[in-house]
Amino acid sequence: MKYFVTDRERDGTCYHEFYKGRWDGKTFWKEDSISLHDNIMFQAKEFIAALVVCVPKYDPFGETEITADEWIKIGTLISSKDNISKEVYEEANKWAKEVFKSYGCFTILGL
Repeated sequence: MKYFVTDRERDGTCYHEFYKGRWDGKTFWKEDSISLHDNIMFQAKEFIAALVVCVPKYDPFGETEITADEWIKIGTLISSKDNISKEVYEEANKWAKEVFKSYGCFTILGL
């Protein structure tokens, strides 16, 4: 992956963890999560903007559940935006499509 890392590739804790399903309230850095470094997250400004528009409860410092419908809306909004935001979305979308087959959502765990 170009933007996301797995738990084994993660260097430090300055990441936004994309966690399969609803967060259990205690577990961090799961092996099946993908993580996006904070620097990349904020380089992809339109990705953040789309999250805020499509998921008004988005909290970059807490946990935010993302449903399949919200994720599709984010993708639609990003489709005409900057390349890095589109690439971040597309990379996460491969993972998210698999997640939605088994879970009703995924959770972004902020810093």
